[in-house]
Amino acid sequence: MMSPFALWVAVTLLAALDAPLPPAAAAAPSAVAATPDPLAYDDPAVHFRAPDGWSRLAIAAPATDSGGQRPPVAVYVFHGGQADQRTIIIDIQPFAGSLEGFESAHETELRNQAEGTFVDRRAKTQLANGMPAYFIKVSQPGGAAGHQLRRYDYVVDDLQRSIDVAYIGRNGDFDEAEAQKALASLSVVVYPRGRT
Repeated sequence: MMSPFALWVAVTLLAALDAPLPPAAAAAPSAVAATPDPLAYDDPAVHFRAPDGWSRLAIAAPATDSGGQRPPVAVYVFHGGQADQRTIIIDIQPFAGSLEGFESAHETELRNQAEGTFVDRRAKTQLANGMPAYFIKVSQPGGAAGHQLRRYDYVVDDLQRSIDVAYIGRNGDFDEAEAQKALASLSVVVYPRGRT
């Protein structure tokens, strides 16, 4: 059985498949301020930029209480609405604990989302900027016509929050190298003290 938050994410992503994707923002020169990059997500501790050709989806607040879970901070799609659609989801939640504890809790959460979820591999690694992380490969049932989903996650924490950046799509439509390349811009630093 899916958690309310997992159900909200699934409904949001399915609705996005039927909705027209927003046009890419035109980069018009401005004397006052530069146009923000629509493919970038930045906060005091996290930077990520989706590759060119991806689109960022608008995220609506959940209509009901999600049991304390916040919605993802950013969702990107590639080949939106097509059979080989890929999705990148950045999920950031309050967290006080170790990276190992978060990685273990994340695996449990994934298994609880869908029966038949299998963590194929986990490896302790570092992001490009040297921040410790886990890279995990997961198989999940789902998608149309009983297709198996493949997801690759970078799991990291900034000492105040858990950060999961997942690349998800139909198994066989992409490989690990493609997922790693799409997630390569991710960098995380320790969240600055005193910031809210």
